Amino acid sequence: MSRTFADPVRDTCSLTGHAGLVIGDVMYIQGGRMIYSGFEGFAQNPYLRVLNLTGVVRAQDIPDNIITLTDDRQPFAWNVSAQDTRSPMFWLDETGRKAYLALGAEVDVGNATYIPERNYNPGRRGKMWTADLLDGGILSNWVETDIRIGNRNPNLIGTGANWFDRQSRTGYAWGGTYIDGAEIDSTVNQLITFNASTGVWTNDTTPFTESVSGFMEGIILDDRPVLITGLGVTNDQEGVMDTMRVYDTRSKQWYSQRTNGQLPPNRFWTGCSTIVPAQDQSSYQIIYFGGANSSVTFGDVWSLSIPSFTWTQLAENVESSVSAGPRYAPTCDLMKDHYLVVVGGNHVERAYTYAFPQCDRNSNLAWFFDLNLLEWTSQVNGGTADTYRVPAPVYSAIGGGAEGGATLTQPPGGFDQNALATVFAPFAARATQSPTGTSGGGTGGGTPGSPESSSGSSISGGAIGGIVVGAIAIIALIGVGIWFFLRRRRQQPRDLVTPLPPPPPTSTNGAAQPDKGYIGYASVNHETAELQAPPHHVALRPELHGDSAVYNAELPGSTPNDYRRDVYEAPSGNNAPLLQEAPM
Repeated sequence: MSRTFADPVRDTCSLTGHAGLVIGDVMYIQGGRMIYSGFEGFAQNPYLRVLNLTGVVRAQDIPDNIITLTDDRQPFAWNVSAQDTRSPMFWLDETGRKAYLALGAEVDVGNATYIPERNYNPGRRGKMWTADLLDGGILSNWVETDIRIGNRNPNLIGTGANWFDRQSRTGYAWGGTYIDGAEIDSTVNQLITFNASTGVWTNDTTPFTESVSGFMEGIILDDRPVLITGLGVTNDQEGVMDTMRVYDTRSKQWYSQRTNGQLPPNRFWTGCSTIVPAQDQSSYQIIYFGGANSSVTFGDVWSLSIPSFTWTQLAENVESSVSAGPRYAPTCDLMKDHYLVVVGGNHVERAYTYAFPQCDRNSNLAWFFDLNLLEWTSQVNGGTADTYRVPAPVYSAIGGGAEGGATLTQPPGGFDQNALATVFAPFAARATQSPTGTSGGGTGGGTPGSPESSSGSSISGGAIGGIVVGAIAIIALIGVGIWFFLRRRRQQPRDLVTPLPPPPPTSTNGAAQPDKGYIGYASVNHETAELQAPPHHVALRPELHGDSAVYNAELPGSTPNDYRRDVYEAPSGNNAPLLQEAPM
């Protein structure tokens, strides 16, 4: 079956490798590649989609609430020649009133004839796109501009493990994948940082041999971002749920921390995540959905509570008319304070990873999980959003209640590295503060330590004398405590900033490692495939969104390991440069 061109609304089937950007009640969806219904194989996805949740939206009406921009119509002024890459950085700088669309891996498209040629731009080295943020959350006036790292043109690196801090106006991207024109992809060992206030991009090496995407979320602690990453493939550990990585942007040190609670099944093929704070910020929940391993695709929802690093299951795999179902390579975003919005991904039949995706036709590309009700919902309500409430299964594990008040301020067995106790110290300090100035029977929802009104009653002279004596005693106790702390610290060995990672999982049959790659659909090449999927499909690398395809090369200029995208092979001697010199 074939038509002249694929219709971007009617013929949607499976969208992967895209990125989402939320502004208020509007989400922008860009990049990635699409399987079009009635067309063979992957094709490019050069459109900008806009999901509007400003009013009441029913699940069956999703197509009517997604605008697919195929031209420069107002007010969006979408440039149809903008790049179409996989897992780009799609960030919003509210202070600078700009959106940034940068990097992303090259889209492998053998079917460019499905889309009008004028819409096909696989991305250019040393270039990115910006848009103006207008009133009402409108992104408009898309233009191409330069990007340099170390005065060089960075290559096209894609990773879903990226996060932008709107307070410090700084973006971070961990690991990623470089893909050359022959579909040879290479893992990168790096942390890219973008300072939107100066326009400067930098790159730092990480202590990991590889970091094949996964997820990244951030928390602001003591006026600086602390990054938390996990899953994907790190140091050859494939999608393990029992270890997270933490990056302190102030000290520029990486740490590892074991998780606790009921561990989800391991998965290294692309799920997706978002993060939401308790009302009093006594805890944060990283919400994780979906993903796949070599045989099973998941449709469950989990919460990883910070700072205790406690896993809690929020929903099991659900197949219904309103659930996202088992899928990998979607995006996850938080909207209206308590809705997990899942967009795209490959929805596979019977949760079997190698099955061909079931089509999300007619732009039915979004699903909603209500974090307050812990269920997939058929309707998103308009008007003022309900406040997020910590789910009962979560606060049963970490203490407190729906509004916050978490009492577990570290993992049950303590942090694996002493320095992490300092990184996450603001949580412990917050937990020891008593709320003041509450009224009307409030239960600790006020701001701790808030100043009292100057019109309050005065304190007597006797009380002042008692306060002075008490203060002297407290100072003496503090001095003794410091002495004991320093003495104990001198007696203890200093812990490593980044400890040796646990050994990678061993194969049950002593054979080759499981396939790491990005999942796709192609004929098996029997001459090169090490690990065969069912005879009609081959396991390709997971989609680069939040994905598990990252590689060993730095920006700028190191030598990456090379992999074939259709099969996983040992690194070869062919090293693809990740940078090309900027023109002088």
